[in-house]
Amino acid sequence: MRFVPHRNPGFQTADIYDDTFTDFSSDYDSDDGFNTELEDTEGNILHSDVTLPLEELEQLPEFLSEQGLNKRFDLACKLADHKELIPIRQYSPNLKPSSRLPTSESAQTQVERNRDDNLESYFVSRFTEEKLKRKQKLDFLIKEEEERKRKIEEERRRKEEEERRRREAEARRIKEEAEKKAREEAERKRREEEEKRKALEEEKRRVERLEKARREQEEALKKQKEAEHEAKRKLDAARKEEEEKKALEEAKNSIVKPSEIEKLYMKYMDNIKVIEETILNPVREDKELKKVVGTHKRKINPKFGQLTNSQQQYFRLVTEIRDLILQTQSNELAYKWILNFVSDAIISQAETEVSVKPKSSLPLAKLTLNLMLLFPALRHYMLCKFYRSCPMLIGYSCSEDTEEGRGRMGWMRDEDTGKWENEVQHNERLSGISTLYSVITRLKVDQSYLGYDPSSMKHPLPISHSWIFLARMVDTPSALVTETHFVIVGSWWDACSREFLQAYGRQSAKLLRLIVEKWTRINGKSSAGRVRLQLLGEEWSKGVVKSFPEMEM
Repeated sequence: MRFVPHRNPGFQTADIYDDTFTDFSSDYDSDDGFNTELEDTEGNILHSDVTLPLEELEQLPEFLSEQGLNKRFDLACKLADHKELIPIRQYSPNLKPSSRLPTSESAQTQVERNRDDNLESYFVSRFTEEKLKRKQKLDFLIKEEEERKRKIEEERRRKEEEERRRREAEARRIKEEAEKKAREEAERKRREEEEKRKALEEEKRRVERLEKARREQEEALKKQKEAEHEAKRKLDAARKEEEEKKALEEAKNSIVKPSEIEKLYMKYMDNIKVIEETILNPVREDKELKKVVGTHKRKINPKFGQLTNSQQQYFRLVTEIRDLILQTQSNELAYKWILNFVSDAIISQAETEVSVKPKSSLPLAKLTLNLMLLFPALRHYMLCKFYRSCPMLIGYSCSEDTEEGRGRMGWMRDEDTGKWENEVQHNERLSGISTLYSVITRLKVDQSYLGYDPSSMKHPLPISHSWIFLARMVDTPSALVTETHFVIVGSWWDACSREFLQAYGRQSAKLLRLIVEKWTRINGKSSAGRVRLQLLGEEWSKGVVKSFPEMEM
């Protein structure tokens, strides 16, 4: 059997169904009404008292859903929910007469009414039961779902509680382990500190024993050194006394008559002439030899300008100059010419470099002294050039009122104009030369010089030359004393006064005091050179004696 769709076209269209439809009475009263007829598989209309099998009614919702009529079924369920709104139906004019029913009008009407009422009651009851079942089933499912959610929630809470307890247990375990480790670490540190304390105490006792032994040893050494120092002091005192006596003898010998000093000066000037005649002129005439020595000159000359305050640079340059000079020893004339050139180059460096920067005199002085030690013949040329350029170094002075007198006192003419240099230039040049001369006298010959041999090497220009210089300067006739004299003595003071005081002790102090207090005031005049010497004397009286710094390694 099948469910016949209602003949009312309005209910055959699923689109007109609305879940909000509630007014059933108005639709029921329409002309169309509800058709409650059933047909068999051959299309015959069944009476309303025909009972459908229960299992088929139970399968009806599924069947209607498969046929796409689930909305109509839902509408029928709504009708069942609102059956009180549906009036008892009268005869429906839409029902067709059947040949199987009684033909009389009253009987037919009654049959149709009964059929409609039975069918309507049946469907209403069945739909009500089905809806109740579904509601019960839905309530059951809802309860089951709620129960399931409750169990899930309980399970979640149980797991959360277990996780919380697990975390708390883990945290307690970690805390206990950390506390245990902390206790163990504290105990370990305590043991280490205890061991360290014991080790420190033991070390302290050991150090105290060593310190005690060291103090005893130092006391013994101190006593030994004091004894040695006392012996050395006595020996130094005796040696110093001997040196002072020797200095006095030298001072007496250095005080000579001006005529004798002039003879000494003229001797050096004659040596200059001999050098000109026997060395310089022959080389000028020999073109080949002049070419050879000229080559060596060009190699040697730049070396003096390369000097610095470095010991390494000094050793390199003195070695190179020594090798270049040795190359000329096979020719005596070339050898003498080179030595004379070296002396000229050293004096020129003093005039230009040392006069501007007095501290640069130390490396140049050490190089000059080393070359004089390596080549003793160089001393002859150096003294000739020193005394020709600055005759006051041997105590010679003369009047500068004449051309000859100016020439003797070291004045130079301008090569271009032929005029004499001015006093400032003159004093600066001679200041540089006297500074170099003074530094050479203060140096001591030791193993720091190339080719040092203590058995044969003697200082070619010792500190005694400074004593001679100063003694003769203060003994110069006052009429011949000029500003240049005070300038070069001031240069000597900067370069050599400290070593001079160390060498001659009280006698040197007397000489310096004589220079500061009396010599600077002769003729009752005042000048820059005099004032500077007086200021240096004041510093010395306060215990300040400056000197040029030593060379760097």
